[in-house]
Amino acid sequence: MTSSIIIPPSTSTVDVSIIDTTSTIHFPTSIFVAPEINGVKSQTAKSYAFLIEHKPTGRRLVFDLGVRKDYQNLAKPIYDSLIGSGVFTLDVQKNVADILTENGVELDTIDAIIWSHTHFDHVGDPSTFPSSTSLIVGPGVPASVLPAYPINPSGELLDSDFSGRPLVEIQRAQFDTTIGGYKAHDFFHDGSFYLLDVPGHSIGHMCGLARTISDGKDTFILMGADTVHHAGQLRPSHGVPLPEQIAPSPYGGSIACPGEIFEAIHPAPEKYRTSPFYRINVDENGRSVANDPVEAEHSVDHMKEFDALDNVLVAFAHDSCLEGVVETFPLKANGWKAAGWKELSRWRFLSDWKVEASH
Repeated sequence: MTSSIIIPPSTSTVDVSIIDTTSTIHFPTSIFVAPEINGVKSQTAKSYAFLIEHKPTGRRLVFDLGVRKDYQNLAKPIYDSLIGSGVFTLDVQKNVADILTENGVELDTIDAIIWSHTHFDHVGDPSTFPSSTSLIVGPGVPASVLPAYPINPSGELLDSDFSGRPLVEIQRAQFDTTIGGYKAHDFFHDGSFYLLDVPGHSIGHMCGLARTISDGKDTFILMGADTVHHAGQLRPSHGVPLPEQIAPSPYGGSIACPGEIFEAIHPAPEKYRTSPFYRINVDENGRSVANDPVEAEHSVDHMKEFDALDNVLVAFAHDSCLEGVVETFPLKANGWKAAGWKELSRWRFLSDWKVEASH
């Protein structure tokens, strides 16, 4: 399959570390995806963030912050509707600021926090960073969230998230190139790290595309944020078909798992090898976690194309496939391809469904 994705060439790279934010989130599957498959009504996921280090300038960025440790202090409208109501169950051990300092990263060396978007499981607690750390958001975010709580009693973010620090809105005009169907902003102006305008899930939703190796065989990490909430929204696809024998088996052990056993639970059995298991859920009344479900599905389609490239590791925020495969901060993720993380993690999501081979 020939890819239409063209990433501008560059010899510049960034160092990337995947941060396990110690956030564990338990939630009903139907909030995010449909249809219900094999009786699975809930799921548990981590929330990953990323440390990006640009050595030529010494600038360090943190992409997302997971859930704040004192989530009881979230803006009251959000806490009451999502957590106090029991819809989401949370366990958070540390703030990202704690994780960084415990591993020798001085917070005053963090140039900026980038929010992929403004949902509670991504914004963390910026007030734990010094005022010299700016907050970078996507187009339209300030107008949609400010003023914040408690100045605005119905606000979904806290005034303390913003107060005392520079707020930088990436303007739509700054996404002045296109990579794989997404508009892209060359953050350091050297091709090492792009912010991608990935619309549909929420206002100003952005992803990050980091060049991790540049030696003629360039590799990239795509920080997928909430473009998808489950790998079954990306896979299988025409670019990543379900193999006849899946190795390593999603169920563990040394024996490969036959791909055909998943035909029985696939919502479109005739396309079980090339069509994803899940789509974005839209209730009968039209409500959806996605701000624009149609646009969000287009964004998923573009991400499938990246996922099909062997030199791009797609790592979305709640990717349960990554746990136990990737090495997390303080270790770096730049060597992901040589370590085989993509192949080792690709089909692990299938273990969410208990399916036995027919005899």
